[in-house]
Amino acid sequence: MLFIKIIIFIIVFLLCMVSITFYANDANMFDEPGFGRRLNIFFSSNVAVTAENHELKELRPPVYQKSAERLYKELLLAASGLGWEIVSHDSDTMKISMIVRSRVFLFEDDVYVMVKAVSEDQSTLHAESSSRVGSGDLAANSGHLQALMRSIQ
Repeated sequence: MLFIKIIIFIIVFLLCMVSITFYANDANMFDEPGFGRRLNIFFSSNVAVTAENHELKELRPPVYQKSAERLYKELLLAASGLGWEIVSHDSDTMKISMIVRSRVFLFEDDVYVMVKAVSEDQSTLHAESSSRVGSGDLAANSGHLQALMRSIQ
């Protein structure tokens, strides 16, 4: 009987930890395309990429009402403010390479951003975040991109 209680405790503990991780990573589990599909994505993928037609609405790149140069500078400031390590940046190509470390285990995720001009006073970005370890990220990479996009709005 004690063995069963221990097993149940471990299962409940793991479920709580996964739930807390999803919450901390802004997984939006009940948004489209639905709980099951999001669960599948976050357990089977360790990469998040922005795209116009992405099935996760939070990974559709917004159009910012600012020039590409201004957005690029704000991204550099935002990454620094988030405590991310800026590995390289190029103002000519408007590309930034960063490393994000997880709070608990200090896993490293790579984030790449490229700013694109839409017009003279509008711009957008292409961003990718990928984990170096594991096959599922529990929405960490999606959370990185959301945090970066939120910090510049």
